[in-house]
Amino acid sequence: MRKIFALAVIILLVPRHAAFAQNAPLATGAAAAAELGLRSGPMLGYSELTEVALWVQTTRPAHVQFRYWIEGQPNTSQLSAAVATTREDDHLAHLVLSFLKAGQRYGYELYLDGKLVPLPYRLTFQTQAHWQWRTDPPAFTVALGSCAYVNEKEHDRPGEPYGGDFEIFTALTAKQPDVMLWLGDNIYYREPDFYSTAFMRHRNAHGRALPEWQALLAATHHYAIWDDHDDGPNDSDWTYRLKREALEIFKS
Repeated sequence: MRKIFALAVIILLVPRHAAFAQNAPLATGAAAAAELGLRSGPMLGYSELTEVALWVQTTRPAHVQFRYWIEGQPNTSQLSAAVATTREDDHLAHLVLSFLKAGQRYGYELYLDGKLVPLPYRLTFQTQAHWQWRTDPPAFTVALGSCAYVNEKEHDRPGEPYGGDFEIFTALTAKQPDVMLWLGDNIYYREPDFYSTAFMRHRNAHGRALPEWQALLAATHHYAIWDDHDDGPNDSDWTYRLKREALEIFKS
């Protein structure tokens, strides 16, 4: 496949009707975020009844915090504890927001070293509804995707490159899915990456920082499985010597 997604499907189970104002004009917001040290994210991870996970990558050591509130109820605003990013951990931050209200949609803001990071897209997460023994399971929307090849000219093959058509992420974001399930080949390692964990980490960071991804990462809860290209070379199997390291990088 020479295009970015071998599969990109939206399963629509319920109409989406919430309207969200942008935090800042696109260009100025992205530039300001970069100046404050944001590389990629925030990205939403799992959602449970009373907690959610969030992920951020910075360009330098920083203290990461989130302010969050139930939408329409600004008096519920809370500020998370700070998590420090370090060079040794690729400047990654994983935060879990706990003691949330079930079945609510929250707005949130990102702070780096105590400074608000302006972002030009909606920042929202949701907790799962406590429906068991009470109602039918609520409807939800799921986006499915696979085979995301993000170009890097220096390491791409000669000739017509793989990848491109990144506007598919804009189309997915516009559907406002509740969940994004990544079906594998979420990145593509190149030859310089295969036997260098430093380059493997670079490949993941480079792909995750794609500008067209950011709005989707910030407002949809993401889950992923992996395939051979998340592991190493094409058709990698148990013989690949960095399989264990690749798994840890995938999980980070």
